[in-house]
Amino acid sequence: MSNTETNETQSLENLFADTNISMKSGHLVKDAELIGDGKFAKFRIATNKEFLDTEGKVRNMANYFNIIVSSNLKDAFAIAQSLKKGDWVYIKGEDSSRSIDTVEGYKDTGVTTFAYKVVLKKEKTEQVPDEGEASEANPQPA
Repeated sequence: MSNTETNETQSLENLFADTNISMKSGHLVKDAELIGDGKFAKFRIATNKEFLDTEGKVRNMANYFNIIVSSNLKDAFAIAQSLKKGDWVYIKGEDSSRSIDTVEGYKDTGVTTFAYKVVLKKEKTEQVPDEGEASEANPQPA
């Protein structure tokens, strides 16, 4: 490969290097856990979305996101493995989706964010309800 081709390839890689960047901030639903023989930290965060309904009332909706951090990313992994339920975190990473066949026979899509940056914004200050407890009447902090 010539020097010109190498530079062009690197320029194209740099151009598209950040097209799948995802940034999220939310509270942990439960403590982070180690999976894959301790090679990955896995956790789930809850975020709030506020919107106006058709009657003009402000409503809240909780969204949940699965996050995985590799032990190869030492700084992010050190923070991720020590996270506890209720901690408020900011993550930056890449989303990956996969097709899932539900019990009812439908196709669904599952999305996991592979984080390369994890920032503990604030340690647990209040209880975050479990996923099943979240509702419009009982919104989660964001």
